[in-house]
Amino acid sequence: MKEEAKVHTPSTPRQVAEAWFTNLEQGNLKDAQVLLDENVLWENIPVTPGVSDLAPWLGSRHGVAAVLKSVETWAAYARLLSFKLLRLVIDGPEAVGFVHEHAQCLANENEYDVYVATNLTIEGDKITHYRNYWDISPLIKAFRNL
Repeated sequence: MKEEAKVHTPSTPRQVAEAWFTNLEQGNLKDAQVLLDENVLWENIPVTPGVSDLAPWLGSRHGVAAVLKSVETWAAYARLLSFKLLRLVIDGPEAVGFVHEHAQCLANENEYDVYVATNLTIEGDKITHYRNYWDISPLIKAFRNL
């Protein structure tokens, strides 16, 4: 009798966070999105006049469909050149990943580097809250061609 292959799904906050960042490092958005709760609250820096016109993917989103639309919007403006998890800290259901992102503005080909602290709240085996903390000035400089 042939056994079906069992798919391993992360179950602890550490496993979910590690899977999330590993998938992003590998550019595997499809497997990363499976880790998001259907009603995830996704928060990137608040909508800000003079900044959000350059980066319309910023702000808060609710639900996987809205998050994916935000990622699609980002991809219309920029290209990710590298994504590297530098450190991961876990405390109960909370995880904070410190990440270095290197990307390129598509309009002018300027490259930029940002360091991001991503706070994940993990309930069960899903990310229910995602919040980014970062200095957006390198992105502004690249997009404004300064």
